[in-house]
Amino acid sequence: MIEYILVSQILHKIIHEKIQFSDALKAGLANAPKSISQGLIRSLTSCELHHHRLLAHVCERLLSELSEVDRYIVQTAIGNNVFVKRIPQDSTIIFLKSFLNEKKLPEDRIEKLINLAVPGTNLIDPSIKENSVTYLGIKFNTPDWLVQMWIKHFGFTLTLKILSTNNKPVLQACRVNTLKISTEKLIQRYPELIATPVEDTVVYQAKEPLKNHPAYINNLIFQQRLAVTDIVKQFSFDNVKGEMLLVETRPQALYLELPIYTEQQIKINIVTNSVERKLAMQKSLQAFQLQNISLYEAEPKGLITHLSRQQDVVMVVPQCSKFDLIRSLPDFFFQFQQEELDALINNQQSAIHEASQFVDEGGLLFYGVNTLNHKEGKYLIADFLLAHPGFKLIQEFQYFPFDKLNTALYVAAMRKQK
Repeated sequence: MIEYILVSQILHKIIHEKIQFSDALKAGLANAPKSISQGLIRSLTSCELHHHRLLAHVCERLLSELSEVDRYIVQTAIGNNVFVKRIPQDSTIIFLKSFLNEKKLPEDRIEKLINLAVPGTNLIDPSIKENSVTYLGIKFNTPDWLVQMWIKHFGFTLTLKILSTNNKPVLQACRVNTLKISTEKLIQRYPELIATPVEDTVVYQAKEPLKNHPAYINNLIFQQRLAVTDIVKQFSFDNVKGEMLLVETRPQALYLELPIYTEQQIKINIVTNSVERKLAMQKSLQAFQLQNISLYEAEPKGLITHLSRQQDVVMVVPQCSKFDLIRSLPDFFFQFQQEELDALINNQQSAIHEASQFVDEGGLLFYGVNTLNHKEGKYLIADFLLAHPGFKLIQEFQYFPFDKLNTALYVAAMRKQK
């Protein structure tokens, strides 16, 4: 089947050439016959990636002599039959038998694989102890080192809930632009936008891509994790007489959230470390008609170049491991490597240290990372407070993807003592 062959080529680009999912998909479809459904190829590729460890585990046990590309073909076919069922199962079985016979594999192993390629079958080798780190890693398509880390940080029960949730789609959550429309009117106008437990947020529930929705096109909403809005709304900035600073090295939507929440009554300074990101933010701020904002491009160490006074509120959003995106990016674990963590943590420590120097006495300092890792969150803040005794922890938040707000996020709120 040409669909399975095409997906195997796309998988090779992602896994071995480290090309991102969307780019690999585009390249793989460039010369495909017009009769091929792009949606089908996307679905089959995404399915294989979301279950790659499990599907590879099956093929390594039974078809180890096949080339990697041939195994990707078989893995995609099994993934179709067991999970997404986009191509008729009978047709896939016929294809698998023919394909594997051509490779001159033993009949008994072919038959064993065919028997596994049905929904509800346990695909994991029975010799692997159930609920062991390896078992959970294979079942939930997660590296063993990360399963071990989560168990160490959060315990077995919470880790199991995290792993289970990571196999489910993420909510398409949005913040309402209340400067243009009330949440009530928006929901009345667009019933596919559903209210959430967090004030002025909605979840989009329709098959058409969100970017094509009129509310999105007209800047009545923007994508935002529910937990981010939830935290912002727990703090009143009515008493802020000076300025607010947002320091980001990881792109996010706080630069829209803050001026809308404060109704543009507070001067907000935003510092990002990328020229391209700065230009993108300028475009969005103009589209949303947001004012009272100054936008700069600099690394955290360069803040002194642009800021001449202390800030009443400082928010630091550094680049992080972004484990909240595991559910959204099928190729997440092919783009992120464990070896990156130490450098990320060093940069996070530097970012909060540099930004903290601009917090006025009595002012607030926020630090946030959309991930599940105490080394980037709880432990990092504990070390920061030891090194900066002038700050006191007010509150810590750890959201999990299985919570009702559907977000993996750590945030610490601190106050600088007078």
